[in-house]
Amino acid sequence: MFFPVRRAASGPIALLVALTLIPLATQAAPQGKKFPKCCVWRVTNAKAPFYLVGSIHALSKKDYPLPKPYDMALEDSTRFLFEFDPTQHAEFQKKFEAAAKYRPGQDIRSKISPELLAWLRKNMLTVIPDARGEKDERLVSFDSQLRYKPWWIAQHLAAPASYSKTSASHGSDNYFVDRAMKLRKEIGGLESVDEHVAVMGGLSDRDGEFMLQQALTQPDNVDKEFGRMYKAWRKGDTNALWAGDAPLRSKAPRIAARFVDDRNVKWVPRIEAALKTGKPTAIVAGALHFSGPHSVISLLQKRGYKIEQL
Repeated sequence: MFFPVRRAASGPIALLVALTLIPLATQAAPQGKKFPKCCVWRVTNAKAPFYLVGSIHALSKKDYPLPKPYDMALEDSTRFLFEFDPTQHAEFQKKFEAAAKYRPGQDIRSKISPELLAWLRKNMLTVIPDARGEKDERLVSFDSQLRYKPWWIAQHLAAPASYSKTSASHGSDNYFVDRAMKLRKEIGGLESVDEHVAVMGGLSDRDGEFMLQQALTQPDNVDKEFGRMYKAWRKGDTNALWAGDAPLRSKAPRIAARFVDDRNVKWVPRIEAALKTGKPTAIVAGALHFSGPHSVISLLQKRGYKIEQL
């Protein structure tokens, strides 16, 4: 893991990372009952209960229990489709780490600007396991990890800062995975492992360098920005969620589209195929995928599906 000698600031990339489981009950909740709005939607003209659940990848224990609509999605669904199949996590982790490194004979020195490379060498150290055992760690120079790609370094700088007061282990997506497994419900993914790896792993060197520059140079207000995104998620305020992603869309529209809009377009036919099976289902994905003009919700509505927010 990369460790900044001077604490590196984080920005939109970190926020994007944050926003992307009894007997089965198949009866929908009473139609007249009202709940506070949250990031859960129901397709009302589906053959069977069908939910869209917007997750946030880092929460704290105090956020539980979640609002009632999340439990409705758990209780009413017999199948859960996540961004990728979580039962294949070991395969994903192996391929993701492989995608984070350049091929033998290549390294980051020829992929980023000399100025950025000089800054990293001056300001970054790397934490690696000591030869005596995995629990022992030692600090070594940045040059010991030259094979890592810029986006991987950026992620390891930004993500820990965004989770400083929360924990990915308590994220709502992990909660749904754990509950679904415990209840022996069917689990699958909207993307294959290779497709999910490619979201980050397929970034060009230029885009990877941009992400790294952003992680290093953005104002140090990540806790405040994450707090805004968290509040928006808690209220089901998709307009605020979409607004929170505006800086990345403005500075790097190609990257923003790669992370969200392009995947939405790919997912919708797969979601529609799940709808047509008539099997009670919940789609669980980062809340940003259900926000904005090109959201999964908007794309499904254009195909004739009626959707209500719970």
